[in-house]
Amino acid sequence: MSKLFEDIKDSSNLITGHINPDGDALGSALAFKLILDSKGIDSDVSFDMKGNVPSNLNHLPIELIMDKPKENYDNIYVFDCGSSERLGDLEDLALNAKRVIVVDHHINPSFGDIQVIDSKAASTTQVLFREILSANIDIDKIIANCLMTGLITDTGRFQYSNTDNEVFEIASKLMLSGAELTSISDNIYGSIPMNAIKLQSEVLNRIELHDEEELVVSYVLQEDYLNYNIESSETDFLIDSIRLVKESSVALLLKEQQDKSFKGSLRSRNELDVQQIASLFGGGGHKAASGFSTNLSMEEIKNKVKNAIKSQV
Repeated sequence: MSKLFEDIKDSSNLITGHINPDGDALGSALAFKLILDSKGIDSDVSFDMKGNVPSNLNHLPIELIMDKPKENYDNIYVFDCGSSERLGDLEDLALNAKRVIVVDHHINPSFGDIQVIDSKAASTTQVLFREILSANIDIDKIIANCLMTGLITDTGRFQYSNTDNEVFEIASKLMLSGAELTSISDNIYGSIPMNAIKLQSEVLNRIELHDEEELVVSYVLQEDYLNYNIESSETDFLIDSIRLVKESSVALLLKEQQDKSFKGSLRSRNELDVQQIASLFGGGGHKAASGFSTNLSMEEIKNKVKNAIKSQV
């Protein structure tokens, strides 16, 4: 933990993560912010968001997030982000800072003066929890909820192959600190807006199963957000819907962006490594769950993913 707190007391500090942060990025960043607050250390939290925080993450203290950060900082603390490009509009701010500290569980981050990394960890909050534990820092209920959120989302409710005994040990310790496992899980996975449910039926109708590769694919178009009056951030759960197909080993959800490019989400049901597949598109993540962005067409993407699966089998 000394590396995380080194030269921080009298410095300006920004806490951030990847563009459009998910539960792990938000959970780890906000937990760190709360820890610094408890120590009387000044810090800001900000992300490049192309919309609002998804409503299924509103149990987090998102009021701590500021819309626009200051023009410069001494220290930039980056959570759950292995590439400076994934910081979006905050990339230049990070690259011009005196020091960048990256805390992550992705493979081989490409930046950071200090890196606290474990690519075998299920979530960034798991990595951060270890550091908190080693520094004997007290974890209150709010911090525990933040850390638990990252653990739940990046293990898919403890269902992904990255769920090991340490994950359950940490979850148990967080519950002893007050983490509300049931209410967090219900908010993330059990409370979906009506319009999102309606869109889900459309996405399920579009499912394609490629038997040879055991690949299931579906997609969301820009017009869907208008037709169903819903933000893109409210559709992140859809990848977990299509991955339920029993005959599939890999699930791919493609979401069309405003510039007509596609954002892809990949999930694996077995030992097949979807991080390797995502890396072919310049993306990343981890073995069980990864993502990418690309300007390729849907057919080109599907063909590339299918070939990648065949190369691993």
